[in-house]
Amino acid sequence: MHNHKGFTLLEVLVALSICAMAGIAAMQATGEHIHHLSTIEEQTYASWVAENVLIEQRTKGEQWQGKNGARGSEVMAGIEWFWQQEVIPTADKNFVKLTINVFSDEKYEQSTYELTTYLNKGKK
Repeated sequence: MHNHKGFTLLEVLVALSICAMAGIAAMQATGEHIHHLSTIEEQTYASWVAENVLIEQRTKGEQWQGKNGARGSEVMAGIEWFWQQEVIPTADKNFVKLTINVFSDEKYEQSTYELTTYLNKGKK
């Protein structure tokens, strides 16, 4: 009688396949995490652009034209961002709804962030 100790080839192959699947799952999770961090960073910069545009609009006071569809661009973190404002009248003639959309492309197709607020026209 032979008393062999060790694993059979089948047991080794099963163990290797389990380790390979775990490695693939870990790589996918890491890739998704990196993608989400990139998205969060992009949205953070876009929110800063929207807030800067909003502050510029508010500081104009009575000179603010409130032009619907006004567009512009701003460089933030070495990236050029494109913004467009949407001005919608409200039931109160002194207030407007102002939405600032920030885009990552100059064709205004890839919306990254949207900021909406209400402004008192002509008053600081």
